[in-house]
Amino acid sequence: MSRLSGLAAGLSALGLLFAASAASASPVVNVTIGADLAKKTPQFGTRDVEQIRGWLKEATERALARKGATSIERVDLVLENAAPNRPTFEQMRRTPGLSFHSIGLGGAKITGTVTGADGVVKPINYQWYENDLRQEHAASTWSDAERAFYLLADRIAKDKPADRLGPGAPTDGLFGDYNRRFF
Repeated sequence: MSRLSGLAAGLSALGLLFAASAASASPVVNVTIGADLAKKTPQFGTRDVEQIRGWLKEATERALARKGATSIERVDLVLENAAPNRPTFEQMRRTPGLSFHSIGLGGAKITGTVTGADGVVKPINYQWYENDLRQEHAASTWSDAERAFYLLADRIAKDKPADRLGPGAPTDGLFGDYNRRFF
């Protein structure tokens, strides 16, 4: 009889362990590319656009894990626009005269939703663009876009993803692409 009770107690503890791990499962994070950024993908390069999409997803997952955000079930983000601080490889390949010494104001715009464990859906309409070129002296290709990702991810993890448009106006990030039409 004592073996059966020991087995029952072990199975009960195992069940509690599985229930606890299911309750602490990390939220699902999905990131897609919006129409505006999809139009710019040929200029920026598919590799770069996919890379920053992955960075947004990773930044959000890390922030949620770090804060232990158990009240969030799902995060669906759309990377609407992004502007690089330095030309991407594809931009340098297509536009003579560009180099990694070329510099510009960067940032990103993200929309989407956060679904809480209670089923409440909160909208996201967030953008952050640098507005001072003097801040860009040590910027890498996507520094300001990454900053936007980290700032938004932190807001989501703190359960404050409300509509907030940050500083700066959206830029196209095309660095003198003379193939565009200006009229």
